[in-house]
Amino acid sequence: MKINSNNLSPAFGRKLTTTEEKEYAEVLKKARDKLGGGNTNTLLIMPSSSLPQMSVNNTGVGNIASEEGQKFIDFAKTYWGINQVQLLPVGQYHSSYNEYPIYSGTSMDLGNHLIDVKSILPKEDFDKIVSNNGLKDRVNFSNVVDFSSIQEETIKKLYKSMPEEMKKEFETYKAGIPEILESKGLYRALTEINNTADFNYWNDLDKNLFNEDIVSAAQKDKRIKEVYTQQGETIDFYKFKQFLAERSLKKAKADLNSKGIKLNGDVPCGMSFDEVWSHPRAFVKDSTIGWNLPALNYESSDAEKLIREKFNIYAKRFDGLRIDAGWSYISPIVKNNITGETTHKDYGDKILKIIEDEIKKVKGSNFDLKNISYEFASDPSVFNVFDGNTLKPYIKDRVKIYTSDFLSDDWGSVDNFVTTRGWAKDTFILGMTNHDSDVVKPSEIQIETLSSILKIPKEKLQTSSEFLKAKFAEPMSSKNMMLFFMNALGMDGRYNDNTDKTLNYTAKVPENYEDFYHNSLKSGKGFNPMDALEKQFVAQGLDKTESKLYKKIVKYRNILEDRASETNKTPYLKYGAIVLGIGVLLYGVYKLSYLYGQKQRMKAELK
Repeated sequence: MKINSNNLSPAFGRKLTTTEEKEYAEVLKKARDKLGGGNTNTLLIMPSSSLPQMSVNNTGVGNIASEEGQKFIDFAKTYWGINQVQLLPVGQYHSSYNEYPIYSGTSMDLGNHLIDVKSILPKEDFDKIVSNNGLKDRVNFSNVVDFSSIQEETIKKLYKSMPEEMKKEFETYKAGIPEILESKGLYRALTEINNTADFNYWNDLDKNLFNEDIVSAAQKDKRIKEVYTQQGETIDFYKFKQFLAERSLKKAKADLNSKGIKLNGDVPCGMSFDEVWSHPRAFVKDSTIGWNLPALNYESSDAEKLIREKFNIYAKRFDGLRIDAGWSYISPIVKNNITGETTHKDYGDKILKIIEDEIKKVKGSNFDLKNISYEFASDPSVFNVFDGNTLKPYIKDRVKIYTSDFLSDDWGSVDNFVTTRGWAKDTFILGMTNHDSDVVKPSEIQIETLSSILKIPKEKLQTSSEFLKAKFAEPMSSKNMMLFFMNALGMDGRYNDNTDKTLNYTAKVPENYEDFYHNSLKSGKGFNPMDALEKQFVAQGLDKTESKLYKKIVKYRNILEDRASETNKTPYLKYGAIVLGIGVLLYGVYKLSYLYGQKQRMKAELK
């Protein structure tokens, strides 16, 4: 996908004025609540890395704590009514076949891309990172996250000469650092000592350092002291980067919360291989759950301890959580990598209760578990949310996440979930797409379904733009709706770009995103909430029972799509005509006066 953000038509739609923004927000909230049953939520899904950057600040990777990142969230709140931001995974990304797959990153520590370097580095060092970035319109992970990157170099320079105030803050952070991050720093040091990140190729002592059956406590303590003596700076520098990333994320969350926006975290289902090394009894030996992810041994107390530590960390970082592949905590398929044998056991909600219990320990007993959403979508042969046509009891009241990618008359719509299947509106989140979705294209079955729900003639939905508008409109009646940033802006292509692996996960919000968005609306792309509301109001007869609100919806729909340009010309044409008429009249009076004067002069000359 190529985004040429500097080649926009000058005919983009009209932006809202400051005065209009207030009424627009009130109309959007009131209409969404009317459709969704009150207290609705709108979640914006996006990675921090894809947030926009001004040219002078373009390190290659956007940041949720940066001024540009926060301004974009303000824009999304104003135009789309979002009150939650759902970040995609925030762990450490590593290059794999020239791409940085976000879901193969680490699950408990934070990636270097989360560090808001502009706020901590001297200008000359920050400018080095910017000048080294060769990708202006896409995310450039290598410029920021690689161990050999300029950013790594400048942060190391800061580490060696940090100001006293930062040094004190860092020491306080280290005093309370989670145990798992302590072992991750040690792992990084042993990687350098053994010249490989794969612990299976380390020397026997290092490889089995946390295996109590092989290495005694005395041997372990002695070796750890040796590693700290030999590579203490490596461990401390790892902690310093975690400190900076945590600091930036904490600031971003505080800034969002002050605007009435929650920050949610995406919890990857997998564990990292350094966690297999540091918690050997928590895992099934030589086994995975798919996606090359190590398999937890849910029968062991060590696994429970590790799960609790993971969700304790996430609960402290975020307001709410999305549990990636939530079904894998219920019914994991464990494959032995050597024999190929698979085992499949159903734990019901045993593990989910452990997760929720740990979150409540952090958040308090009154924490609303509706702030936790689960990805239960799966191949039914792997995990089925239903017993027959009824949701399993422990699935029923937990919040489920779905897209309308597979919309039909029997799936993927608010109408089907609520009216046909009897789901409570506060037990699911629905959106048109997510980060894995393909490009939205018309299909006959979806056209028929949308036509039935929205009462729009099928012929009108045949065009891509009208079909897209209908797809945006359908989830508007849900209590919890999600938006994926690319669709909302009207950006072409897909985020997980399987056609070109080098483009995977690198879509980036254009620097001039406001003009880009309004131009998208004018050309039939992007999310116009008022157009979506108008369709739902008409379909449900609210255009008649809520006529005042409906008229305001239509007013703002027209403004955003620049349909108002014709209407807005009317008063100008009217006043223009009056001015022209007055001009003609004055000219006529002048002409008559002139002619009368000429006549009088001629009479005088004849005499």
